[in-house]
Amino acid sequence: VQHLLQFGTQDQRHRLVQTIVGNVETICRSSAGDGVIAAALEHASSDDKILVAKAVLLAPGLLIELAQGRHGKGAVMRILHVLDGQESLQAHMSLAMGIAALRASRHGRVVAKYLEEAALHTATQ
Repeated sequence: VQHLLQFGTQDQRHRLVQTIVGNVETICRSSAGDGVIAAALEHASSDDKILVAKAVLLAPGLLIELAQGRHGKGAVMRILHVLDGQESLQAHMSLAMGIAALRASRHGRVVAKYLEEAALHTATQ
């Protein structure tokens, strides 16, 4: 799947993203799912990246789960950069509410550190 996201035609990537969005919870909770989400957020069109990001955000608790995965931490960082406005705020708040779980996770610590630095940067502006 990741190979197809990287090297497939734009139409193939778009159809694959539609499948990912429709099955985002199952995919994220599978052993290689965080890599699939990360690949979609890296190689899909801008509009499709937003669809994937929103799908992850809308599934309760999924953003926190994804942030704790080996490839998921990178996917979550991309989600934070893809979303804007109210959705970006919602993603940041969702992660902030799960900060204890992120700090306790080897891979989640990267996201927790990013959130803390972003909050510090915002506070000093």
